[in-house]
Amino acid sequence: MRDTELNDIDHDEQMVSDQDIRQMALGYIDEAFAEAIADGIDPAAVSHAALFTAFADLVASFGEEAVAALAEEFPERVRRGDYTLNRPLH
Repeated sequence: MRDTELNDIDHDEQMVSDQDIRQMALGYIDEAFAEAIADGIDPAAVSHAALFTAFADLVASFGEEAVAALAEEFPERVRRGDYTLNRPLH
């Protein structure tokens, strides 16, 4: 195989979409969440800690105003069912 072909393969393997990255990140969070619950930590406490950590990281990255604007969308998204995993189908 020529070097250019090897470089093309390496490049193709590195092509990961935003959606793929988000799915991988969610997998890590799900595993950590399940591990904490298996260790006996209350799921609500884990949820609050995860939200705190997420918001603190977002504020550090984007600032208070940007995160506040993002947070303003949450009530509508929750009511719409964006975070409901097992929604009944009509």
